[in-house]
Amino acid sequence: MTLQVATRPRRRRATLKVRQNISEMSAAEVNRLRKAIEGMLSRPDNRGYQFFAGWHGVPLAICQHHNRYFLPWHRGYLYHFELGLQEVDPEVTVPWWNWLDEPDIPEAFRVKRVRKRKNILASAPIEPLGIPRSPRWPKATHREPGRNPFALAPPLREAVFPGSGGKGAYSWIMAANSYTEFWDRCARVHDNVHVWVGGEMMDQNWAAFDPLFWAHHAMVDRLWRIWQHEKPGALPDHDTMISPMTFAREPSLLVRDVIHVEALGYEYAGQAASVPGAH
Repeated sequence: MTLQVATRPRRRRATLKVRQNISEMSAAEVNRLRKAIEGMLSRPDNRGYQFFAGWHGVPLAICQHHNRYFLPWHRGYLYHFELGLQEVDPEVTVPWWNWLDEPDIPEAFRVKRVRKRKNILASAPIEPLGIPRSPRWPKATHREPGRNPFALAPPLREAVFPGSGGKGAYSWIMAANSYTEFWDRCARVHDNVHVWVGGEMMDQNWAAFDPLFWAHHAMVDRLWRIWQHEKPGALPDHDTMISPMTFAREPSLLVRDVIHVEALGYEYAGQAASVPGAH
């Protein structure tokens, strides 16, 4: 894609890159993602994987949940993480996991070994940067999909949520008429996926150390992008828009800086989709 856009956060002109569905990526593309994450893991500093993962829980705990900043903060978080990936490989983007349609964790994140090597997408080490390790901390990420009896199993499209009037999850989310209603519905479905995956993904302290976390949140961000396409005037209130968000690395961002994904240098494959079966 050659479209050039002005980008406030990056302070330069950038070529839009497309975030893809992980299950539709080629083996070569998945391998580049894997190598980029391995490259970040090899950096024991503020360019490394452990540093970015630590923003969400241990040790920094600066994430935003169950409030009006949930969507913009995590959009900014993905943006920062993606910049970290692109310091290793400029062509890599954060993929998304379409848990609305897929009945299981994508294969790219499930296989234990690839070409006789450990698949880092299946399990990553937990080594928080700049803080002594506690003996109670997990050493690596793991998952227990579907074992929690309180979680609804993917695919979530036809799942019924309280107050949804019998609509599927996608239709229920997209039927929100205001930003406040939308982020609340997204957050509830988002929480369910975390619980369904199990393992460290159930714990805010460790969730972002799991490589699946980024694909999960890219899906949430993509749903927001689709909803924005359908309801371009449904913005956060003025006070929210001018609010600064806390990140552990430049550039600093206000909520209004992340409203348009194009300004952050990316777009989603098939983002204009708005009905079940087209996304």
